[in-house]
Amino acid sequence: MTTTIASQNHGRTIPAYDLLDEMTERYGIDRREAHDSIHAFLADLGESAIVTETPQRPELADDNPRDVDVDMWVEITDEATEQIRAAFNAVYAQA
Repeated sequence: MTTTIASQNHGRTIPAYDLLDEMTERYGIDRREAHDSIHAFLADLGESAIVTETPQRPELADDNPRDVDVDMWVEITDEATEQIRAAFNAVYAQA
């Protein structure tokens, strides 16, 4: 299995996804902090942690094929998900 997260989207509303909800509830942090932390930890893991990316709104991607500002769903490996959870625990459990 894999886990799906939303792509990094500075300054935009963050769509709901399970890992985000889990981290905000577990550690009592806001959605932006949790989302940014997920992406910081994912960046540390490297590109091999990403399985695939698909547009959140494919109909817009089809209409604007050259648009570089497309929000994506990012599918990550189970191992990456567990490593992100461990990183959250290491950083936020002490707070």
